[in-house]
Amino acid sequence: MTLVHKHLLIVDDSSVNVELLLDLLDEHGFENTHGISDPRLVLAHCQQQLPDLILLDIRMPHLDGYAVINQLHEHFAHRMPPVIVLTAQVDDQTRHRALNLGVRDFITKPLKHDEVLQRIRNTLSLEQRYQVRDQQAETLERMVAKRTKELNRQSLTDPTTQLPNRRALTQRLREASMGGGDTGLLFVAVDQLDDVVRLHGYSVADQLMMHISHQLADCLEQGSELGLWGGSELLVIVNSSEPACLQQLAERLLGCFEYDQSFNHLLIPLNARIGISCSQARFKTERLVRMAALALPQKDCPPIQHYCEALEAQQRHRLYLQQALRGAPQRGEMSLLFQPKIALTTQQIIGAEALLRWHHPELGHISPADFIPLAEASGDILAIGEWVLEETMQYIVAWRARDLLSDDFHIAVNVAARQLARKDFTERLLAQLAKHDIPERFIALEVTESGLMSDIHNAKAQLSKLSEVNIAVAIDDFGTGYSSLAYIKTLPFSTLKIDRAFVMDLATSEKDRLLARTITQLAHSVGCDVVAEGIETADQAAYLRAMGCEAAQGYFYARPLPAKEFVTWCSEWKPPFSTTDTETVNGS
Repeated sequence: MTLVHKHLLIVDDSSVNVELLLDLLDEHGFENTHGISDPRLVLAHCQQQLPDLILLDIRMPHLDGYAVINQLHEHFAHRMPPVIVLTAQVDDQTRHRALNLGVRDFITKPLKHDEVLQRIRNTLSLEQRYQVRDQQAETLERMVAKRTKELNRQSLTDPTTQLPNRRALTQRLREASMGGGDTGLLFVAVDQLDDVVRLHGYSVADQLMMHISHQLADCLEQGSELGLWGGSELLVIVNSSEPACLQQLAERLLGCFEYDQSFNHLLIPLNARIGISCSQARFKTERLVRMAALALPQKDCPPIQHYCEALEAQQRHRLYLQQALRGAPQRGEMSLLFQPKIALTTQQIIGAEALLRWHHPELGHISPADFIPLAEASGDILAIGEWVLEETMQYIVAWRARDLLSDDFHIAVNVAARQLARKDFTERLLAQLAKHDIPERFIALEVTESGLMSDIHNAKAQLSKLSEVNIAVAIDDFGTGYSSLAYIKTLPFSTLKIDRAFVMDLATSEKDRLLARTITQLAHSVGCDVVAEGIETADQAAYLRAMGCEAAQGYFYARPLPAKEFVTWCSEWKPPFSTTDTETVNGS
């Protein structure tokens, strides 16, 4: 719009001045001008059509110019049109008062036409620039608002699955908490997704996650929300805290994993586990999620589990144990027990297994089944394993000095997978033996099948080094892990230990006798001897001896004993069978 199209309003109690200004503006092309001589009519005119500029006299009856300005400010606020004051008063007081009210300019009377036109054009031009600036600012503000809205949406959305992300789920849970109603939470862990990444790549895994999320979303009722909590972890927020309802929903969700996923001409097997938590009032978001995550079942357990306080108590206990475990050997809380190994044919004591025990000053005796997995998970098993080897060697040194060990006696030490995974394990062990001047034949190592298979290539390298220096290695708990004929063929070890699971029912189970005999024959076929553990009866020992099993250990002979009691037991050993003369630890 050009300046001549602007709406101008002239307010002056002198109709002569009004007409004069209207004629002047008309003469110079202004097309939309109006004049008012009664100031009381200004507000009504402005309410009907707001002017672009007001030329306002100050000295008027009924309402002076100041009152008119105040009236317009009150009604239009920031939409107040610009004002040029028409006045014969040129004193500072008049000017200051008008300027304080936001007046843009002054035109003094008597009027000078050129000056009037120039001041009008200047004010309109300036006001037009303000309007353009305001319009640009509004446009920019709308663009920023639109972009901010989109950025906010993106910040709440996982870019791959387009599901609500962790931030959005946290926000949704906060809202649910503030509402104070029933809230249920299902923590869904999708297993085997790492296998998909390895076999098919990240792109396929991402698309598969989208495929799964769509299936899961179809199982939800209105008001429930599905979102991505982590890489392969999903959360489902439900407006219910009824355990039966949440259980049914979890079962429906697991139904999506009953069959292989048909996707991109592939059939991909996936499994899932679900932990459930709920609240019937306000809750802490992090707490409710942690409860559901805590309820997430282990992979070998039923796939659905509800949170209960006992689970949290177990977790607290685990954390306490994990903290207490660090430094336990140095604090004198750990000790070694020794369980004798007996040659089944000669009834001689041929060795012992060193077994680690932990007695906490407050918790008392803690089972190795509880603390060993914690130590392996935390890495504390490395320090503990070093301590066990050092402690064992000190006993060997002491017993050799007292001439209690014969040349065919050895002590077996259990070695964890993380110890064996150290590239310098063998070198460190040999250096430790050399420091104590212990021949390699006095020490033996026992490793589990799962420990070997966690890094089969490194295990093979380490076992080869140990074999080269004649350190015997036994595969512990054979038959309960992988039991792969391939690794039996390729790994250099000297002994297989038959797990107690195959021993306990030997006297009553033909199947167990067949399995024990098969393991024994298998070991002999690859040049290994066999040690059976968990012997509790004479019948079990007799069956194993008849099968050709070389050695045995178990409660039938002796429980694991402290060092002093072990030495005493060995000195008093009397074979339970009528064979050759008995021998002490040193075979004398």
